[in-house]
Amino acid sequence: MDVIVNPTGSCGTAWSLDDRLGRHLGTIHKSANASSFVIEPEPASQLRGVALLHASLDEAMSAIAQKMAGACELNSQDWD
Repeated sequence: MDVIVNPTGSCGTAWSLDDRLGRHLGTIHKSANASSFVIEPEPASQLRGVALLHASLDEAMSAIAQKMAGACELNSQDWD
């Protein structure tokens, strides 16, 4: 299943995870000390069991793609 990573807010520190049908799967956020990225899967989503801590957004997205056996793509919206 493919996952779309949607930036939330304007700070660039949080992202929403949705499948291509619009179902919410969880979130990613940059930790308070900014040294890691944390995946927070929805309790009933197929992302349960994915490794939660990653050194970069790219690593987090790769873990999601592997867990979901599909693509994980960043939605490159225009930022204000």
